[in-house]
Amino acid sequence: MPKEPRILVVEDDIRIRRELLDALRSTGFEVDVAVSYRDALISSEREYALILLDLGLPDGDGLDLVRHLRGNGRGVPILILTARDTPDSRVRGLDAGADDYVVKPFHMPELVARVKSILRRSGRVVGQGMVQLDRLWIDAEARKAGKDEAEVTLKPREFDLLLFLMQHPGRTWTRDQLLDRVWGAGFTGDARTVDLHVRRLRAKIEDDSSDPRFIETVWGVGYRMAEPQQVR
Repeated sequence: MPKEPRILVVEDDIRIRRELLDALRSTGFEVDVAVSYRDALISSEREYALILLDLGLPDGDGLDLVRHLRGNGRGVPILILTARDTPDSRVRGLDAGADDYVVKPFHMPELVARVKSILRRSGRVVGQGMVQLDRLWIDAEARKAGKDEAEVTLKPREFDLLLFLMQHPGRTWTRDQLLDRVWGAGFTGDARTVDLHVRRLRAKIEDDSSDPRFIETVWGVGYRMAEPQQVR
């Protein structure tokens, strides 16, 4: 995980793009760029803390990208940045699954504040190396994790698995995907390794491991970390 949140900026206007890059990078964000619908579609397969999305792209409509991501279960926060300023356009953007909608021209400090607000609400990133989801927290740099004020003792692989799941709340992963992402492509074990580590984690972080509220089982698929608003 990068020390700072990584944002994908999808914007074909070079002047606006440069202003966004300067503002976001000076704030401390890592930023990638896409200048077309096709580029954005490819880039969006990577993991981002947030996508800042223009709708009027030269080869497609940004709303289609929002629908594509939400239709595939991708919960990455999306902030629409567009010249479309009618009430109907705003409604369509938010109904498609965007988290916020900003109309051009915009005030850059306000835009950056909205970006920070979305990241806080999503629970994806809190400071350098820190991720917090409701009562759970994990510090990638200090290699510490806990619930509320109490630190939880985790073995190295348990820590890595919890960190990975907390970095991607709401996204479902198969056991094979988790083996590849957390254990590495060279690992020779099987899917039961994931089940074992999930059981151990639940015993340490759940109030009742028989009724897990943080690490959810998606039957027939794998596991996911519940999004903050979904934790019961």
